[in-house]
Amino acid sequence: MTKKDFSTLHADYAFFEAHTTEAQADMEGYLPFLRQRLETEAALRWLDFGCGSGNFTSLLLTSLQAPPEHLYLSLVEPDASYRQAAQACLQRFTAHTIDAWSAMPMNTSQPYDFALANHVLYYVPDLAAVVEQIVRSLKPTSRFITAMGGRDNTLAQIWESSLPLLGQSLPYHTGEDLERVLAQFDYPYYKQRIDYVVRFPDSEQNRLHLLRFLFADHFDERQRRQLLLLLEPYKEADLIVIPNHHEQYQIVPIL
Repeated sequence: MTKKDFSTLHADYAFFEAHTTEAQADMEGYLPFLRQRLETEAALRWLDFGCGSGNFTSLLLTSLQAPPEHLYLSLVEPDASYRQAAQACLQRFTAHTIDAWSAMPMNTSQPYDFALANHVLYYVPDLAAVVEQIVRSLKPTSRFITAMGGRDNTLAQIWESSLPLLGQSLPYHTGEDLERVLAQFDYPYYKQRIDYVVRFPDSEQNRLHLLRFLFADHFDERQRRQLLLLLEPYKEADLIVIPNHHEQYQIVPIL
């Protein structure tokens, strides 16, 4: 289950991926931890929650260079076409069959050494339940790492600035919501700021790609002109340039 159906947004999300430094910045943030885990674990059982098409995990694994016989992958992705693409994309990194599910199973055969949820917790219906389920799937010595923007994230602020047009505030979770959940469960965590930029040639079509990715089925075609103007403050010559940041969280299981 997801609050944001990506099945109609593949082209818009691909546009976002192609015009942001977010993935590279996130990879550089995650890699030191992953390399340390690879050095200390004989085998690495990896849960990738909300893996999408597998592009980001492929980037991580290419840099990590884990021995395929030591890596076990389990994927959770509600979009069937993304899930199939991720299995095909990531199979070359492991010598083992990849488990892939549309939703997190209630029970897993063995606990995981590591869980990743990269920019997906915004969209889960019940954030507390998902975080608890992921943490309970881990070994006590494992870590759950995730990235989320807070309400100071520029894209979230663009959402909020649409309130006079659409009559609704941000319908997704933010980093502040995650921190409240972590406090509720008393899960210790560390966080680090990740800076990146969204940059693309300015055109109506390109603005629409970004806006449709942000708003999904909340995009109101009747307000197209006004929504396009939300990006006007970020115009630099013939480009749209949006400096942005979010947090990466490293969550410690308490079982």
